[in-house]
This record gives sequence, structure tokens and C-alpha cells, in this order.
Amino acid sequence: MKSTTIILLFALMLSACGVPTTATEGAIPSGQSDIQIAVTSNDFEAGQPRVPFVLFSGTRKVADAQRVKLIAFDLTPATPTPGWTGEATSYSDYEVPYWVAYPDLPHPGFWGLGAEITLADGSTTAAQFSIQVVEDSSSPAIGARPPASQNRTLKTEPDIHKLTSGIDPQPALYQMTVAEALESGRASVVAFATPAFCTSKLCAPVVNSVEAVYEDLGDRANFIHIEVYKTFDPLVYADEMGEWGLLSEPWTFVLDKEGKVAHKFGGPVSPRELSEALEPLLQ
Repeated sequence: MKSTTIILLFALMLSACGVPTTATEGAIPSGQSDIQIAVTSNDFEAGQPRVPFVLFSGTRKVADAQRVKLIAFDLTPATPTPGWTGEATSYSDYEVPYWVAYPDLPHPGFWGLGAEITLADGSTTAAQFSIQVVEDSSSPAIGARPPASQNRTLKTEPDIHKLTSGIDPQPALYQMTVAEALESGRASVVAFATPAFCTSKLCAPVVNSVEAVYEDLGDRANFIHIEVYKTFDPLVYADEMGEWGLLSEPWTFVLDKEGKVAHKFGGPVSPRELSEALEPLLQ
């Protein structure tokens, strides 16, 4: 399937919604795609935001696709304009396999992304989705120093089950405040997630990923889990959620040795993706 096919498919979808287009090239493959794309984050900043997504066929997760190629459309003008093209990266070492792309979306507004998907049998199909891009994210930006939170630890709250809703938590993730991590001179991972109260398989395993990377790297970096809720009955959001400007969960931040945000992951993050971001900062 050529990129012009993606453009035409996306154009037809937009024209069906009453948006005029001028695309006339290409041919759509016979048969209608049964692949849908679910975006698994909701905070996209202008530039090159991380866009994670999952492929579905009905209710079945598509875990064995070979390739996903994307093309971005600026939906701001009356005639949607194609721009950035690139490939997404697959992360299959997670309970729900997902894909990640970093499209070039230079300004706020609504952006469409058309996907050319190569399935396990080598056949191709297409799907599309849209996201809203903002000028500035409410969460700490890449390159910024996040709030020096005085999150609860086992030193201030010895009962670990008040610090996390996880069933079998790793104590190493509850030893240090963010304020201490920022001054430690080491890279850090700070994860905001609620293992028990996020019932989706897309977000619940995030803490598992952090624990897996901790088991691999040990004290070469700081690892902190901040539970989304400071009380469980009733559910009351942790103060740190507001301090960090987080409007959803889970979020995982990787900080460099100077305490600045080097990477941030909204939604799922696998051990491999987290390790790929963290390990260069350990040198």
C-alpha cells in the first residue's frame, strides 16, 4: 500500500464527516479494515510528543502486526494537509502489546494520523485516529525540573500498604522522596500509578515495569512509585498529582542526574521502553 492510499483513505473519512478535501490519487484496497486504534494517553504537547496506541480487531488485541507506518495530517486548515511520515515502534514486552510514535506536530490543534498496518500474514490494511495537541502540557516538560515533592516513604509511613494499592509491593520503590532524588546526583524513575484501582491491563502493569527495571539495575538509579490516591476509603487523590499537574494516570518520568525531565511516558511503558530511556543516563 502506498502513502497516497493512506492519504485517500483518510481524506474519504474526513469528507464523510463534512470536511472538504482535494485528494484524488491512489486506490483503496478492496474490503473494509477491521482494525481500530486506541490511543492510550491524552496529554500531547506541540513538538514531537510520544503517542502510544494499541491495535484492536473488535475486542481482540492485535499483538502480531509486523509494521505500522503513520502519516500526520494538520486538521486546522479547511483542507487537511499531510505532513510528517514515520514508523511506530512496537513494544511487546508488556501485558498488552502497544506501539509508540513521535510524530512532528509543530503547533497546537487537532491532528489526524493515518496508519498503514502490515499484519502478521504480510497483508496490509489501514486505520486512522486523531489527537488534540496543546501548546504546553500541564505536566512537567522535557528539560524542566519537576516539583521537589515530599512524598510519603517507609520512613514516614511504615505500613507499605498505605503507600500503594499494590498486592505485593517492592519496598525499594518507597524509600526516597522526589526532593531527595533531585539532589542525589543519580538518574531517577518516578511513576504515578494505582495498581489496584486502575483495572485496565493498559495501565495496571506500569509499576510491574518499574519493578522489573529496578531488579535489573538496582541502586544505579533511584526508583520511586507514588500512589495516585493518598487514601483508599474514600479515594482521595495524592497531593503530588496536583503538584505535578497530572490530569490522568499512569505517568512515568525519567529524570537525569541533574534532576531534569529527560523522558515522560503517559499510559503504558514496558520494561524495554523504560530501560532504553534510562540506561543512557547512567553513564
